[in-house]
Amino acid sequence: MGKKKELDINTEAKIKNAARMVFHKKGFAATRTRDIAEAADINLALLNHYFRSKEKLFNIIMLETMQEF
Repeated sequence: MGKKKELDINTEAKIKNAARMVFHKKGFAATRTRDIAEAADINLALLNHYFRSKEKLFNIIMLETMQEF
């Protein structure tokens, strides 16, 4: 696997892990994308590049969580 592809996977996982933590702590309505970016230690533009919106990221996390059951 190329270094860029590996970096993309690691960054995406880092964002999803941070989002999961922030959503669990604050709930969907109180969570801002800026909160997630700060928890993931990335800039907001990078979060938006990967996921486009808080809703899309939330839906992905919920689907992954449901698949674990």
